[in-house]
This record gives sequence, C-alpha cells and structure tokens, in this order.
Amino acid sequence: MNKDVNLYIMKIFIDSADIKEVEKYISWGICDGVTTNPTICLKSGVTGGEEGMKQRSIEIARLIAPQPLSVEITTDDAEQALNQARKYNTWADNISVKVTITDKNGGSLLPVIYRLVSEGISVNVTAMMTFNQAILAAKAINAGLAKTSARKTHFISIFAGRVSEEHGVEQAQKVLKEVRQWLDFHNYKNIEIIVGSVRTPENVELWSKSGAHILTIPPEVLAKCLVSARTKETVVQFLNDASKAMQQL
Repeated sequence: MNKDVNLYIMKIFIDSADIKEVEKYISWGICDGVTTNPTICLKSGVTGGEEGMKQRSIEIARLIAPQPLSVEITTDDAEQALNQARKYNTWADNISVKVTITDKNGGSLLPVIYRLVSEGISVNVTAMMTFNQAILAAKAINAGLAKTSARKTHFISIFAGRVSEEHGVEQAQKVLKEVRQWLDFHNYKNIEIIVGSVRTPENVELWSKSGAHILTIPPEVLAKCLVSARTKETVVQFLNDASKAMQQL
C-alpha cells in the first residue's frame, strides 16, 4: 500500500460556474476546486460562446487559485480535442482539461489523454463508469507523466450517480473503492479520483467513505447536506433558552 495514503484529505469540488456560488463556498472553507462544462456555464448565465466561457473560466481560476478548475472540451475528434485542450490550458495555470474516455462511438481517446499529459497539461478524464475504464485512464496518464517533468495533478472522474442508476449504489461504491485500492497498490502518483454525478445528500454520505479523493457536488446538493429540521428546531431552542437565561443573570 502507498505509505502516503493517510495524508490524503477528501476534497470537494463545486459543480458550478456561478461566481457568487463559488465565492460563497470559498467563504465556508469547503471549496477545494471547481468543475464546469458548457451546460453549467449556460445555467450560470454565461453568454458569448467560447469567448464568454473563456472569460468566466479565467475569472473562476483566479478566484480559486491554486486550486484546480476543470474545463470541458466540446469535441470528440482526436486532433480537434488536442488543439482545443492546448488552447484551454493557456487560460490559467490551474486549468485541468476534461476529456471523455472514449468518443461517441466508443473509440479510444487514450491517445489524446497520453499526449496532453506528456505535454504537461493537466487532464480530467471523464464520463467513466467502470473499473476497467478507470485503470486504463490511469495507465495512460502515468505513461504521459513519464514523458514530462511537469508534476501537475490529473484526475479520473467516475460517474457514480449514473452507475447507481443502472447497477445500484453498492456497485458504484465497489468501483470507487477498488479503483482507489488499485491506485494505492501500484503506487500511482499525481492521479486523483473524482466522484461525479453526485445527486443527493445520501450520495455524499456514502461516497465520501469510498476512498475517492474528491466529490464534485452541485450547490443544490450541498445546500441539502447542511440542513436538518431537527437542527433548526434545536437552534431555536438554544436561542430561546439563552435569551431567558440572560434576563436572569
């Protein structure tokens, strides 16, 4: 096992391109990074096409630096993906480029991943559902790392929510745990597991115990994680009791 395994601290990436949301979670002390895609940018009010996405990405990257910002490419053509990823990488030093594990026909994008990592570009390999996909992505990243002196962190994103929909939460938990065990056993460095498609507070509770390095959580799920009716009731009682006690002190 990796001797450094206990040094890892589970992180939370905010799944949003809304500046105010990101600022809020920074102020809470729970924002360890941000993940975006064009759909998230659109929902967050970004306009102006790629230039608008670029400006918002630069703004978020500056806000959270040196924590990473994941930005998703919009093509599955290998040559176009390479060029787009290289362009996105110039936007900020803490950009990680999201690349799907395959194209829409199931063809491998591992050559793109390997090439980008070998060029010193941080990659977030995304849309993965299985153990086999994750270890192949990790091997491509590791091979790329052997070709560069850059020691940026790279990510393998497992869509646990989608795995759960098809095979149940237990299977999602199993995949996450086994990928983490595999990474540690083979002493892979600079590769971290992201849990994607987190949809409920129950997902957060379960998958935070899976050994994954990172949970990427939408603001609406984070809000639900904080709230408990019993907690609110207790706070009201504390305040009322304190007010009465202060009047008698």
